[in-house]
Amino acid sequence: MAKIILCYATFGVILVFYGAQLSPFSEGLGYVQAFVHTFIPILLAFPLRVTWHRWNLRTLHRLAAAGRSTLYTLPWRAFAVDFSLWVLIGCGICLFYILHLNVPLLTGLKVLLGCISFGLLGGMLCFISMERQVIDHLKSVPGEILVTPKRRSSVAKKMRFFMLTVLGSMTLAILLMVFMDIHSLLRPGNLPAGDIYFKVFQEIAFAFTVLLVLSLLILGLYSRNLKAVIRLQLEVMEQITRGNYQTRIPVVTNDEFGTIAAKTNEMIQGLKERDFCQMSFGKYVTPEVSKKVLDGKVSLGGELREVTILFCDLRGYTTLVEGRNPKEVVGLLNDYFTEMEGTIKKYGGIVLQYIGDEIEAVFGAPLDLPRHPEMAVMAAMEMRERLESLNQNRKQEGHDPIFHGIGIHTGTVLAGSVGSPNRLTYAMVGDTVNSASRIQDLNKTFHTDILISETTGSFIQDKKISLSSLGKVALRGKKEEMEVFKVA
Repeated sequence: MAKIILCYATFGVILVFYGAQLSPFSEGLGYVQAFVHTFIPILLAFPLRVTWHRWNLRTLHRLAAAGRSTLYTLPWRAFAVDFSLWVLIGCGICLFYILHLNVPLLTGLKVLLGCISFGLLGGMLCFISMERQVIDHLKSVPGEILVTPKRRSSVAKKMRFFMLTVLGSMTLAILLMVFMDIHSLLRPGNLPAGDIYFKVFQEIAFAFTVLLVLSLLILGLYSRNLKAVIRLQLEVMEQITRGNYQTRIPVVTNDEFGTIAAKTNEMIQGLKERDFCQMSFGKYVTPEVSKKVLDGKVSLGGELREVTILFCDLRGYTTLVEGRNPKEVVGLLNDYFTEMEGTIKKYGGIVLQYIGDEIEAVFGAPLDLPRHPEMAVMAAMEMRERLESLNQNRKQEGHDPIFHGIGIHTGTVLAGSVGSPNRLTYAMVGDTVNSASRIQDLNKTFHTDILISETTGSFIQDKKISLSSLGKVALRGKKEEMEVFKVA
C-alpha cells in the first residue's frame, strides 16, 4: 500500500512541476492550477487502485492455497490495471487542460502521452512488486505450488517487453516534446525570446532524466526479483547436496526459473525414491553389493576373485525351536544375526545370505580387502566372544545357551549375479564355497567351534591367532584330503 501511495504521489508531483515550470508554452500556469488539474484525476483513480491491490492480495492467498497456477498471471493483471488507470488519469488531465485552460490540442496530447509513459513505467513497477509478493508468499507457505506451469512467459520475453516499453515511452515522449516545441516556435507571430531555447532544453532534459531514473529503478527491481529466485534455488540445491531430500523449491514464477524449479523438484523426488529403494534394497542385500548392483558394476558373467568364505551354523537349531512360538524364534535369530553380522562387517566382510540358521559371508569381494584370510579368522574369534556374551544374557533371562560352528576356506571363486532373468542374486560360485561349507560341518565331528583350511592357515601371520592342526581329513563329496586347523 505504501508503495502505491509513493508511486502515485511521485508521478503527480512530477506532472505538477512540469506543468507549472518546465513547459515553455504553459502560458503562466501556476502551481495551484497545475496541482488542481493534476491531482483531482489522480485522487479519483487512487481508490480504484487500492481496491484492486487488496483484491489481488486476497486472490494471491486463495489461488496459492488451492494450488492454482493462474496466480502467475497476477503480476500481468497488476500491470494492466495500473496502465489503464494512468490512461484514464491522462485523459482527465488532458480534458481539464483543453476545456478549462484552453491550451492547444497538442499540449493536451503531450500531457496524455506523459501519463501513458507513467502508466507503462508504473505498471511495470506494479508488475515487479506483485511478482515479488508472489515469490515471498510461495516461499513462506507450506503448500507451495510444485507443478510445472502450463503457460510459460520466458525471462527473455519479459526483458524484451520491459526494454521496448522503456525505450519506446522515452523516445515518443521526447520526440513529441521536440515536435510541439518546434511547432510552437515556428507559429507566425510567436518569435522566441532569448531564454526560450533554454526552456526547451530544460523540458527535454527533465523528461529524459525522469524516464531514465524510472527505467533504471525498474531494471534494478526486476534484477532483485531474479536474484531472489536464484538464491532460493541455490539454497535448496545446497540442502540436496547434504542429502536432505525433504526440501522443495517453490515454483514462484512461470518462466524458465519456474520450469527449473519444477524439474528440480521432480529430480529431488527421484533421488528420494532412489535412496529409499537403495536403503530398502540394502536391508535385503548387503549395502556394498546393492551399491554395485545399482551402479551396474556387477557383471552378469561374473569375475574370478580370490576370497575367503566363512560359513556359520547354529547347533541344535531344530531342538531349539521345537515347541517355541515362531515370533520368539524370529526374535532369537534376529538378535543372533545382528551380533554376528556386526562382527563380520567390523573386519571388512560381507554377509551374502542367511540360509535358515546359517550365515554365508565373504571377505575380499565385491570390494578388495587386504589380508582377507586373517580378517575372516579374527572375525570368527570375535563372533565366538559375542556368542558368549549373548549366552550370558540368555541365562539371565532363563533361556538355554546356543552354540554355533564356523568353517573358513580361502580360494578362487566366480563372483557375480546368479539366477534367472527375472530374479538374480549376488553369489560366490565354485569349489571354494563348497569346501568352506564342508569344513563348517566338521565342527560336529571334532566338537569344535572354529575350523579353517590349510590354505587359509598359510596366510595367517598374526601371532595372536593360535592354530592347532587336526590332520588331514576327507571332506564330504571330495576325494582329496585337506588339512584343517582348530582356532584355539
